[in-house]
Amino acid sequence: MMTNKINENKKTENNAANNSVVKLSEGSGGEEMEKLISTFEFFKGDWKHHDNDSAVLDKIVFTTDSYVVTPIFFPGGNIGKLAFCGTVNDLSVMGANPIGISLALIIEEGFPKEDLQKIVNTLGNLAYENKIPIVTGDTKVVEKGKIDKIMITTSGVGLLDEKIGALDKKLNAGDKIIVSGTIGDHAVALLSKRFDFETDVNTDSKPLHLEMAGIRALIKQAKDITRGGLSSVLNEFCERENVSMMIYEEIIPVHAGVKKAVEFLGINLYELASEGKLVCICDEKKAYEVLSILKKFNKDAQVIGEITECKKEGSPDVVCQTAFGKKIIHKPTGNIVPRIC
Repeated sequence: MMTNKINENKKTENNAANNSVVKLSEGSGGEEMEKLISTFEFFKGDWKHHDNDSAVLDKIVFTTDSYVVTPIFFPGGNIGKLAFCGTVNDLSVMGANPIGISLALIIEEGFPKEDLQKIVNTLGNLAYENKIPIVTGDTKVVEKGKIDKIMITTSGVGLLDEKIGALDKKLNAGDKIIVSGTIGDHAVALLSKRFDFETDVNTDSKPLHLEMAGIRALIKQAKDITRGGLSSVLNEFCERENVSMMIYEEIIPVHAGVKKAVEFLGINLYELASEGKLVCICDEKKAYEVLSILKKFNKDAQVIGEITECKKEGSPDVVCQTAFGKKIIHKPTGNIVPRIC
């Protein structure tokens, strides 16, 4: 009896110790991170949607993000491309036209200047090609070993279309769920570099502002598929709007190379980041038009499901119909393929 009591006390002490420090899983974009962030209290003024990736004040949309990806160079891109596209996309899925980005670099002492120049060139070229200027920033260098090579923080400002406003319209049963292309590409491209396996998959990271400009008058809400993957995005929709949804595994677009990597690595497809893809939700009558526009940018765009009910009681669910029956897609937990964006 005494031994059991001692073991119980040790478990309690270990749990208390674990809860007193920040864990890696609390930055992975899943349930643990959401719980951590929910403890933060700030003065938020008149800004709206501060629980989303971008906040809104009148016509102004503002976002910020940090990038600590490992490795910093991967098939089809680098940390600079990720930072630019991620910021543009967070503004775009809220319904804004991006008009400017800030850039802050924290660089480890000893970092190769050749690599730094490649990253900066990527950022500069993307800004020029997309006519979204990088307008201000900051650079710091820290002692060797204090950070992992380089970290980038970007913030962005955009303006809403006055006729459309923010994309925060109410979701209803029957609304269609559309994904703009194959899922998991970015995560697999990066993991192939990290774990040194061959694949023909490149990062799908790209700015989504042109796609969003084409569909924002037709859709109710949208979100880019970043940390936590499709699983995180769909659960966020359900929890925020108190709805349930059904998606169909058979028609979800997946690159053959991604399928192989998922089987090889034993990882969850639905939790993989797709840094150049989005999920949008629209009225059933507008789904064909939305899909037609998205297919001009990516032939793999697909309707993958629908809102099934608006919940009054109980927890909302993401249900996936598979070849073997139905399963619940839960919000990601634990270390979700860390450091991919």
